[in-house]
Amino acid sequence: MQTFYKLAEMDRTVITPEHSTAEGPTIKGKNVEVGYYRYPPQTGANPHSHPEEQVITVLKGRMRSKVADSEEKILGPGEAVYIPAGVEHSNWSVEEEVEFISCKDVVN
Repeated sequence: MQTFYKLAEMDRTVITPEHSTAEGPTIKGKNVEVGYYRYPPQTGANPHSHPEEQVITVLKGRMRSKVADSEEKILGPGEAVYIPAGVEHSNWSVEEEVEFISCKDVVN
C-alpha cells in the first residue's frame, strides 16, 4: 500500500455515477477512505444512503446539504456536515463548482 500521495497527480474518476456527479481522487486505507472531490456547477448527489457514516468538508464554493427529511443547510468553505450511517442525504452545488473532502469507512 502506498504511503504518500500527491492529489494533483492521481486519477480523477466519477465516484458513483448512478447517483452523483462527484469526481476526483480517492485514497483508500484498510478501514477508511478519503476523497478530494468536486461537483461541477449546479450538479451533485441525488438522495441516497449507505451503511457507512460520512463527513464532508467544503473547501471551495457553496454546497446545499440535506440530511434526513428535515435538516438542510448551505455550506461554505471551512464548514462540514456529518451524515450518520444509513441516513438518506443529498448534496448539490449551489451555483459554482464545489470542491470538498469526503471521509468515510471503506466502501467494498
